Amino acid sequence: MTVTELVFAEQFEHLREIVAARNWELEQADGSSFILRLQARDNSYFWLKVECNDYPAQPPAWHWYNPDTGALDQPPDTPRGSNFFHGSGRICAPWNRLAYSSYDPNGPHGDWQFANWITNAKTASCTTLAAMALRLAVELHSTRFRGRMN
Repeated sequence: MTVTELVFAEQFEHLREIVAARNWELEQADGSSFILRLQARDNSYFWLKVECNDYPAQPPAWHWYNPDTGALDQPPDTPRGSNFFHGSGRICAPWNRLAYSSYDPNGPHGDWQFANWITNAKTASCTTLAAMALRLAVELHSTRFRGRMN
């Protein structure tokens, strides 16, 4: 097994334990990808498709996901509110590969580097898949959450 496969398997199992204790849904998509459903403060649901190839050398790519169409990162499937749910439609955190403009042209950060994503102060100790998912759940339940982008 590769480092990515080993780390993913261990962290995915821990994430599965967190999901079992909450009203979330989780399914492994393929290899080192998964789909996660979280509930927001207004009782709506948001889905994410998370790609963990090259993890932990690179952070995962957290895409907003539509389970009916398979579409990624479309405004109706994307929450808004605070700088965390960035106006570009990206989760603004060093632990999201899509926040890096060197990877994604919509990424808001040209000043961050993959090489030090784990030690970036803005990572705020979110260095595991479970911690990242929990952080998203907190943001979706906070007063900063403002519904969906349109």
